[in-house]
Amino acid sequence: MTVLTGGTDIGVAMTNDARIPLISFTGSTAVGRLVSEVVHKRFGRTILELGGNNAAVIMPDADQNIAFQGAVFSAVGTCGQRCTTLRRILLHESIYDKFVERMVSAYKTVKIGDPMDSSTLMGPLHSKAGV
Repeated sequence: MTVLTGGTDIGVAMTNDARIPLISFTGSTAVGRLVSEVVHKRFGRTILELGGNNAAVIMPDADQNIAFQGAVFSAVGTCGQRCTTLRRILLHESIYDKFVERMVSAYKTVKIGDPMDSSTLMGPLHSKAGV
């Protein structure tokens, strides 16, 4: 497996190259649609991870501590730079206030810093706008 990041030139070359039997693409739905069309025209295969709006649905009968810990880590543990990062939490109204209060408190304690430091939960972001 090879991972390449880059601009349009690399993407166009890869999607059109019949020597590459499978393209795995993470990004927007619009670009994913284009990648799919080009690759499938040459009978290649794709794995598409699009949109990045992963949600957790948390109901009153869930173990609230496990749901809370999972939500916090999933949202900040990968710096929001992974296709599986939690972006939305859908809460039942009966647990909403308490859960949100816990999340706000937790976010105040998140240590941002060097990813090599074991006490760091959230490492660097790809751009200042991501902060």
